[in-house]
Amino acid sequence: MIYLDPPYNTGSDSFGYNDKFNHSSWLTFMKNRLEIAREMLSDDGSIFIQTDDNEMPYLKVMMDSIFGRNNFIGNIVWKKKTGSSDTTGIAIITEYILVYSKNNEVVTFSKNPDSYDKKRYKYTDKYVKRRGPFYYDTLDRGGLQYSDSLNYGIMTPDGKLLYPHSRNKFVNDGWIWKWSKEKVEWGLKNGFCEFIKQNGKYKLKYKVYLNVDNKDNIIDRQAPWKNIVEGIMNTHASAEIGKLFGSKKFKTPKPEKLLKFIINLGTFENDLVLDFFMGSATTQAVAMKMGRRFIGIEQMDYINTVSVPRLQKVIEGEKGGISKDVNWQGGGSFVYAELMEKNQGYLKDLQKSESIQELMEVYNRMKENADIDFRLDLEKFEEEINNFNSLDEKRRELVRILDKNQLYYNYANIDDANVRDLISDNDYEFNKSFYNRDGE
Repeated sequence: MIYLDPPYNTGSDSFGYNDKFNHSSWLTFMKNRLEIAREMLSDDGSIFIQTDDNEMPYLKVMMDSIFGRNNFIGNIVWKKKTGSSDTTGIAIITEYILVYSKNNEVVTFSKNPDSYDKKRYKYTDKYVKRRGPFYYDTLDRGGLQYSDSLNYGIMTPDGKLLYPHSRNKFVNDGWIWKWSKEKVEWGLKNGFCEFIKQNGKYKLKYKVYLNVDNKDNIIDRQAPWKNIVEGIMNTHASAEIGKLFGSKKFKTPKPEKLLKFIINLGTFENDLVLDFFMGSATTQAVAMKMGRRFIGIEQMDYINTVSVPRLQKVIEGEKGGISKDVNWQGGGSFVYAELMEKNQGYLKDLQKSESIQELMEVYNRMKENADIDFRLDLEKFEEEINNFNSLDEKRRELVRILDKNQLYYNYANIDDANVRDLISDNDYEFNKSFYNRDGE
């Protein structure tokens, strides 16, 4: 399963990602990632993408194109707050979670175990091992769709005829039996129907079993989950982060109970959950507590101050979020690794430079080892950059010439002499083990 909580393109997100894309750039940003996400899904996998109403309609159309309209499962509506006092129009209190499968014919979702009243099934009989407990229901009914064929008499244990509506003779008063005479006789013979004596008179009732239908076929009473999530507020998430770190690290984290609903719907124990907008690691924390395996990917620096420390707290047995619901006692493990920087290091140095002199020192190092856009005429570029006088202008041009496809080293280059010299033996062996390229 893949769950994504990407930038909403509203300009108000607290994440370090660009959340002020123009519309077409945001769609391209998402399209590139969703096409890869589809390839990464198993055939029976599903993807859940959370957004608000700014881009949801357009995202739906794009996902129809990438995943196929026939693989659209549903649109979950999350009621995240009760109202908004500062709005001048309509108070927006919901977000959306679009759900698609990779192959609608093989995907399986969990069902709601609380979709029926278990307390209602309070009787048992000799068939309990197969049929489970049961409750009694009336076998006659009045109203529409009257039929003479269903208005017949059944012999009671005391030798009297019983008609619908507790009558003792045929009268068309609109009441009929729910079952045919043949089925009632079958039901009496096989324990599905029973005469119950009330106030000195017999009434005919049928048994509604938990595990079988009224034809004795095994069934599952659990119904599919509904597409509306209520009772989980966005304020719950802020409180969860606050308890873990003592401050409000994010404006828009997601509550653990919301992720519990989603992960429970789309996976089963030991399944694999991927979130490549990891953020505050809510997805991974909930997955760990629910006995799922997980992959989280993050490109921002708070991976070291929020995401990883949060998972360490989960292993230690922190009691926030859904911990009480799932009786979380701690334990588990995860592997944390960072991509080996290539041009990304130069990019950071350019962004941190506080003077033109520092910028040009970085540029001189770039000329020696960085991957620069192959289309660049270096001599012409150096003449042009001298015409830029401000720090920001020079920085922008130096950032522009870096090859953004070479921000990090690729695993395929790990045995290149110039790369091998940069990494320790331990890191080298870890990479070989992590990527499992030696057939072990």
